[in-house]
Amino acid sequence: MTETLFGGLLLAALLFFVSRRLGLPNFWAGILSGALPFLLYLAYSQQHWTGGDVLAIHFAVYLANAGLLMVFGGMQQKKQKLHWAPRLIIGFFIGLVVLNAVLLSISSRGLPDSISNLFLPHPANETVHTAFPGLIPHDRNKLYEPHLARLDQQRHLGWKIGIEGWDTMRSKTPSTITLKLDDAQGAGIAGAEVTMGLWRMANSRDDQKFTLSEVSPGVYQTTMTLNDSGRWILDLYIQHGEDTYIKQQTLYIDGD
Repeated sequence: MTETLFGGLLLAALLFFVSRRLGLPNFWAGILSGALPFLLYLAYSQQHWTGGDVLAIHFAVYLANAGLLMVFGGMQQKKQKLHWAPRLIIGFFIGLVVLNAVLLSISSRGLPDSISNLFLPHPANETVHTAFPGLIPHDRNKLYEPHLARLDQQRHLGWKIGIEGWDTMRSKTPSTITLKLDDAQGAGIAGAEVTMGLWRMANSRDDQKFTLSEVSPGVYQTTMTLNDSGRWILDLYIQHGEDTYIKQQTLYIDGD
């Protein structure tokens, strides 16, 4: 989102000054610099939808930028120096755009590790997630009750779980996910039933569920294909005898 926001502004400025050089009137140069980047973003969002709020932010920023370019072009035509008041307004909008870009980046990807580790609590063996988790369907709220009830039991189990394959996973591309399950002493736990449920926030039609097969003692694998990029919620469920382990975390899957 940061790339499309600033990239669109650079494209708008380029379009404005090139069209003015080619003799296009100031008004129509401003319209072109605002409309074309937004239309390109509309086409881009058809394949990489990030929500109506992000679309509205792009529209507002592109529109404001077009207005500022038109004011600047008009001042150039009249060969007038820019008064301090318009300069202050332009500075305010530039700061607003930068602030929106920073907030969009944090909401989609979270704080950089260097910042989150410095200011936020970081318990041992836990990952701090600072990205906005998105909307949660009402029918999914019931999953939290059994999860909270089993937290104490899971802490006493002392199981060590490692998952590989998420870092290289791309949407619409088959990927192999490997889970390694060890007990408190570090020995592999064989014979467990391992399932992964992946669901999209506020869109239950994309939900998928996978069962992992044991390939060696304590090592379980599956091949999965997710049909869209963006943020997913992982529900990990492990059953071994009478012991149950449930974990939920957020994943971000890149496009193909």
